[in-house]
Amino acid sequence: MMVVREDVLLINHPTAFGSYSGTRVNASVQVFPLISYACLAAILREKNFKVSVLDLGIEDEPYRLLDRVLDEKRPRIIGMTSTTALFLEVAELSRMLRKKLGNQVKLVLGGPHPSVLPKESLAASEFDIVAVGEGDMTIVEIAGGKKLSEIKGIYYKEGQEIYATAPRPAIKDLDSLPFPALDMFDIKRYRCPRLVSRKNPMAKVMTSRGCAFNCSFCGKGIFGRSVRYKSPARVIDEIKYDLSLGYQEIHIIDDQFTTDMPRAKEICRLILKEGLKFPWNLAAGLRVNCVDEEFLRLAKRAGLYQVSIGFESGDQACLDSIDKGITLEQGIRAMELVKKVGLESVGFFMFGLPVETEESMKRTINFALKLMPDLAKVTITMPTPDSRLFQQFDRMGLIKSRDWSLYKLHGGGAVYRHPNLSHQVMNRYYDLFYFKFYFNPKWLFKRLMKGIKDKTLGVDLIYALQTFFPGLFKRQPIA
Repeated sequence: MMVVREDVLLINHPTAFGSYSGTRVNASVQVFPLISYACLAAILREKNFKVSVLDLGIEDEPYRLLDRVLDEKRPRIIGMTSTTALFLEVAELSRMLRKKLGNQVKLVLGGPHPSVLPKESLAASEFDIVAVGEGDMTIVEIAGGKKLSEIKGIYYKEGQEIYATAPRPAIKDLDSLPFPALDMFDIKRYRCPRLVSRKNPMAKVMTSRGCAFNCSFCGKGIFGRSVRYKSPARVIDEIKYDLSLGYQEIHIIDDQFTTDMPRAKEICRLILKEGLKFPWNLAAGLRVNCVDEEFLRLAKRAGLYQVSIGFESGDQACLDSIDKGITLEQGIRAMELVKKVGLESVGFFMFGLPVETEESMKRTINFALKLMPDLAKVTITMPTPDSRLFQQFDRMGLIKSRDWSLYKLHGGGAVYRHPNLSHQVMNRYYDLFYFKFYFNPKWLFKRLMKGIKDKTLGVDLIYALQTFFPGLFKRQPIA
């Protein structure tokens, strides 16, 4: 019997969801279908290519399954994505794939890390092609056999040489893209903790691409600074599609959902008009200068229950040093509005910003206690290569290591020398933040009352153990 080769196999690497196990964010790690693969699979399927997604991140024996799937499908093209912290693992996987399938397969890599370091990524792996930035149309042209030199937005190997093509323009009309192919995932196997998701399974929805703001710690290598929006009607249709597949909750992961406030309000009105009943979450981080009370009330009526807020620091000089473009007063006002409306909140904070000192870290801890969000996360700043902060530190001679496996947002290594602080001191304040916030009597009382009301005291205890003793209590999803 003749076996029909698959055109494209998209592979998610084995530790995609486990890289933060054993850290302070152990309890809140989410397991979800990757929207990037869902977008690529959708447009390939629309163009009549045979495509599938293999998520090794949810498998107990990923390499045994990988071996079997490769034997069965013998794909012409394998696509993967990579952040900086996971690049070395992805590169090693490319060598395994090459050994298994030889030169009959074309290996394609995309994502934040290779988009900013395409030549290095090709040289340090067996990948044949790096897709820079948005990969929707790039992967279609590769699958269609278009001559590589004529495909915009790629770097590719030819013998011992690496060549680059002209940049690919950003996709302007996002409504023209098909719905992400979330039907290709076994949704029963994706579970998130109750800390960050009321219902399972959860689907992530991106209603815009690009970010016009200029935070120096944030990379823009994929979608750039040109903001493009899906229309409100398209957003509602996409949400309805996801709900029809059996997803129970929606997380909006835009950088810019509330920047166009009239559009954000219209989406909420359409949810109400359509009579859609589902919990949703602004998970990517609400900008404190892009929020108003009318929106929050409207969104809550439409099912919004939790917002994440990027406060970053309790020190204005630190905020200014990363070009965040916000003030402490705006942060206080945003928190007041969220509490007034009655939404749950997650506060994001950072240590190790360019002008950070011990005094400014103390101010950030006190600021978090003053704001008192329902949950708080702090991370030691990690200047990844796709950020301006990395370039700044590199010019100053502060980058000490290019061992990309150490570039994790939580539990990362001392990859740079801070201008004012040792890594040991930052780690000490990192632990102090969690201790002072979560053992604060005001927070403990509020959480106790919530646990009694919601009957979640037992679950809260498990999450506490996973947060403060992450090495002993590894996270297991609680449905």
